[in-house]
Amino acid sequence: MKTTETGLKQGFKDLLAVYGIFNFPILQGIGAYKGIPDRIVHVNGKVHYIEFKKVKGKLSEHQLAFKAQCEADGIDYHVIRSLDEAIELVNAWREQ
Repeated sequence: MKTTETGLKQGFKDLLAVYGIFNFPILQGIGAYKGIPDRIVHVNGKVHYIEFKKVKGKLSEHQLAFKAQCEADGIDYHVIRSLDEAIELVNAWREQ
């Protein structure tokens, strides 16, 4: 089954709602920071940045730079490409 990025975003949002995990989308627009991810999640005392991509989708140059900055700062950055990956990530958080 193919999953669009929009469907993946909605599915992830719904999954987080089931478990009461605080999260919110980042809305892009004029003047938005280039490369900022799609969603922020707060869970287990940590902040996670989430970027959604199609199975073969690639991070842009700005997204790669944002990801590298997160890694340098010790902030978790995840790229989710399927509902299975989303479920696996949420289950890992729940096990912590």
